[in-house]
Amino acid sequence: MPATPAARHDPARGAYIYTIGCQMNELDSELAAGTMRGAGWDIVDAPGRAAAIFVNTCSVREKAEDKAYSFLGRMKMLKRQRPELVIGVLGCMAQKEGALIFRRAPYVDIVAGTAHFTRIDDYVRQVRETGQRILATGRDEEVKTEKRLKAGELRHSAFVAVMRGCDHHCTYCVVPNTRGSEISRPLEEIVEECRILVGEGAQEITLLGQNIDSYGKRLTPRRRTLAELLYAAADIKGLKRLRFVTSHPSDIKPELFQAFRDLPSLMPYLHIPAQSGSNEVLRRMRRGYTFERYVELIEAARSAVPDIAFAGDTIVGFSGETEQDFERTLELHRLARYQTSYIFMYSQRAFTPAVEQGLPDDVPAEVKNRRCNELMALQREISRAENQKRVGQVVEVLGNGPSERDPARQQGRNPQHQVVIVETQKDLKGRFYNVEITGASEAALYGRLA
Repeated sequence: MPATPAARHDPARGAYIYTIGCQMNELDSELAAGTMRGAGWDIVDAPGRAAAIFVNTCSVREKAEDKAYSFLGRMKMLKRQRPELVIGVLGCMAQKEGALIFRRAPYVDIVAGTAHFTRIDDYVRQVRETGQRILATGRDEEVKTEKRLKAGELRHSAFVAVMRGCDHHCTYCVVPNTRGSEISRPLEEIVEECRILVGEGAQEITLLGQNIDSYGKRLTPRRRTLAELLYAAADIKGLKRLRFVTSHPSDIKPELFQAFRDLPSLMPYLHIPAQSGSNEVLRRMRRGYTFERYVELIEAARSAVPDIAFAGDTIVGFSGETEQDFERTLELHRLARYQTSYIFMYSQRAFTPAVEQGLPDDVPAEVKNRRCNELMALQREISRAENQKRVGQVVEVLGNGPSERDPARQQGRNPQHQVVIVETQKDLKGRFYNVEITGASEAALYGRLA
């Protein structure tokens, strides 16, 4: 989270938030920051400057939980030095693990789940006044998104949550357990939040949902659709770029591709996780589509927007995956030509249908590792080839500021969400500029200002 300027910092009112996980988690951390700022706290850039420390967690993979506990272990020393320090665990791991976190990390004061980001200021106050721990994992709290608008930093690119939760119950996934069932926000409320953000300087907005293609199905007095929302948001004056994530292949409707055709501000980028190319594995995962249907969706998107770029997610080594199943996954990557794909080895997670149904984690670790390396090598080749196609083009970039690896370079994103890096001393954050692409790697495009 961005820090409050040092001149304003009160050591007794400094809060530090460490975020692990997805874009929804980043947004939830903004909600937490807005909540704390609204209660008179400063958001600081280091745990040592904070009187309250939070880690916003992820439970999708074991590695993410290990990362959270590792961070908490480092905070234990600060707690010993300053017993009055308040330490809180927020988000998905808090929702899933609950009081178990207190047993594993007894120096933690607050465990607050996915519906409690906008109450953490009150929880900190209660801990300070009573000295008692707080466990808050009920789902009856309303996440008051408007508090996020008090976050205090103007952004050229912003996230807006349009729905929370997921109804699919894929067998490998813990999200329905940690995030609950799908709940959509009213269309008018979302558009108004987008309008406010654009009025404060946002030029790009990304609409977020765990399963965004099913947006609006329980809204009253009538159901709304993702396509309706995209048309309404694209109509906001001053909004230059509009994006959305994440899509579920079984819920994509034809009108979505029409929206890509009709809306110039809807960027040609689609994150559409397949998870596997094998129909047998997809069936055991309960994904609700086949290899053939997924390829049809890719072809329909390319027909609507020939220059569209795809991102995917793939799990290697799911229960019962054979060499033939894995070959189908390789074939799917070759057909989809993902610009980016997030590839993971399957790790069995508690509270998932796979565990409840007794699906064994039966692919040996060395086989998972070999398959994962093979798929990543193939994907690197595809990413490099897809990026190489941009060499010689002039592309429009929205600047994000200095490159993380080299502050002498500026970094931004083109409409396809590819990273574009240029060598310049100019500060281009929040600005649109044209770049002639002169080189490409698997991870980024490189060029000069045009």
